[in-house]
Amino acid sequence: MEFTATTSSASLSDIITAVAPKRFLRDPLGFVSGYRAYLLYTHLSAKSDSELAELDLERAELPRVAMSAVLER
Repeated sequence: MEFTATTSSASLSDIITAVAPKRFLRDPLGFVSGYRAYLLYTHLSAKSDSELAELDLERAELPRVAMSAVLER
């Protein structure tokens, strides 16, 4: 599934699934989780402030949101 920037009504959950899908069952050293968080963070940080506001996010929250979203899945 490819996520495009033209989809403005996507939820944060949809973005997480599209940008950083979970593919591995085990990640003992956290490399995969860290990379997935990085992908999600860079995708979200490329959005404008108004696009982030549509997702109920502020730019300062992005690192925490990216890591917690990846670890919760």
